[in-house]
Amino acid sequence: MNSSEQLPRDAVRGPATAAAPYYVLCRGSTTVAAVADALADVICGQVYRQSGDAPAEVFLRALADPAIALGVLARDAAAWPIVQATAKPVVLVPEGIPHSVIQRVLVPLDGTEEATAAVAETVQLFRTAGTELIVLHVFDRKTVPAYWDQAAHARTGWEDEFLARYCTPYFSGPNQKLTLRNGAPGETVVDVAAESADLIVLGWSQQVRPGRAETVRRTVAAATVPVLLVPTSPHERSSGTGTNPPARGFLLS
Repeated sequence: MNSSEQLPRDAVRGPATAAAPYYVLCRGSTTVAAVADALADVICGQVYRQSGDAPAEVFLRALADPAIALGVLARDAAAWPIVQATAKPVVLVPEGIPHSVIQRVLVPLDGTEEATAAVAETVQLFRTAGTELIVLHVFDRKTVPAYWDQAAHARTGWEDEFLARYCTPYFSGPNQKLTLRNGAPGETVVDVAAESADLIVLGWSQQVRPGRAETVRRTVAAATVPVLLVPTSPHERSSGTGTNPPARGFLLS
């Protein structure tokens, strides 16, 4: 288990090394701290705990330090201004969940290069640590492929193509598997996570106004496991990458 400590004022400058590891920045309850400890174990880092009454500006300033890999906050209204303003990944934690390790990470992908590229670096971090990745693609009534009720070999071919296009180039590793579901994306992500994951990783555009990031907001609100939100870059949001996907499940907009 990684020790939690007060980060020295000038201790973190530049890339992490064995002498200066990456840090997980957290603020909040013992539940939040436990999730931060589990994440630090994954990245072989240390936890920097900030006072719970620190203003959002103080948390954002600390989060911007190059050696801070990600932030961890309670899932409440106070967290949203932070996750909207930072370029770093932030984990939002439901209160009262039992948590000691993160062994299985759910990665919902909508069948676009944009969605995969947004989370690729973060997902590869978990892959390198040996964490099990559960890649999920959700169909709805409009996007369900014609083969869905047909021969098994057609489904296998589609799955292989999806993995080859949207997984292997971004976070390669052995024994990659794709989980397919048919239904409402947000609800399905929450259900699959409750059954088989310790953490959900979502790319998002940092837009929370009505009509934007609906899947993200619903998933965060209903999830029974922590949700790691990875901001997409302005270039990714405007470039419209990801042409001709096999199908689209949901947009991380």
